[in-house]
Amino acid sequence: MRAFFRKVLISFLFFSFIPAVSVFSEGRPLKILLIHSYHPEYPWVDSITRGVKNALDGKNVELEIFYMDTKRNTSKEWKLEAGRLAREKIENFKPDAVITADDNAQIFVAQQYLNKDIFFVFCGVNGDPKEYGFPANNITGILERPHLKESVRYLKEIIPSVHRIVVISDNDPTSIGALDYMQTQEPSDIKFLNYHILGDLGLWKERILEYNLEADAIAVYMYHTIKYKENQFSMHPNDVMRWTVENAKIPLLGFFDFSIEDGMFCGVVESGEEHGFRAAEMALALLTGTPIEQLPIETAEKALKMINLKTAKQLGITIPEKIILQADKVFK
Repeated sequence: MRAFFRKVLISFLFFSFIPAVSVFSEGRPLKILLIHSYHPEYPWVDSITRGVKNALDGKNVELEIFYMDTKRNTSKEWKLEAGRLAREKIENFKPDAVITADDNAQIFVAQQYLNKDIFFVFCGVNGDPKEYGFPANNITGILERPHLKESVRYLKEIIPSVHRIVVISDNDPTSIGALDYMQTQEPSDIKFLNYHILGDLGLWKERILEYNLEADAIAVYMYHTIKYKENQFSMHPNDVMRWTVENAKIPLLGFFDFSIEDGMFCGVVESGEEHGFRAAEMALALLTGTPIEQLPIETAEKALKMINLKTAKQLGITIPEKIILQADKVFK
């Protein structure tokens, strides 16, 4: 099923195969375009943008940002239109390099510039880069991989009795790639009951209530494209997570800082700032003469331990003081 979804998403794209060349010219600002798959209010987007800006701070660079907004509006028609508008932005702004964040920006934009004469650096990508044609003569970047093993070990430090976990997520392309990867990373001492990719709020609620009785914990990857009764637009993620936290009787394991802040119990999370910072560094390196062969695709490494004490109290879980003190961030 997951492979089918990926094939559908990329089946309509056309590729070009022209060798890439550097367009760097001294004496003028470098022009970098940051294309986000999602909207500016999304915390992951905000953290990537901060990372990009931090890397470019003090550099002779003109940065512009384009938001595709494909997490709130997930229709195929809008994704096609958002991709067209992003490509139009490229033609008008004429950047020296483009940073494309998250999978939809690869599917609907970057793939159509394979081996052309403009550099692309991706970040926040969960899918297999080979399915997008990466790396290419002009494309490299940063992979996003959920810290499943680390999160499970962290949870078991707090609750050693956890042995059965289910994984659920929304039906965004990011989730499909992430859950594919998770299935290769299962700790041997944990039984994973199932992996669910859901789009409907009713099914989401059914699964949470069902696994309250069958699992010891629920790992929630994403919850941002859940819809109510087949509406075109996604629900506000805070509404989805509010219901989930109120009705989950077992710990929720998260993979992003905003997930723990929204009410999930704990997790070892990724850093959007790392993705943005490193992607901008790679773009600058390419534009100042570093051969792309010296900048291979890499995987983000930063992992931050986070706990939500309010949720712990709601679940009646006592967290050892040592674990609280060792956490990178504690939400109260």
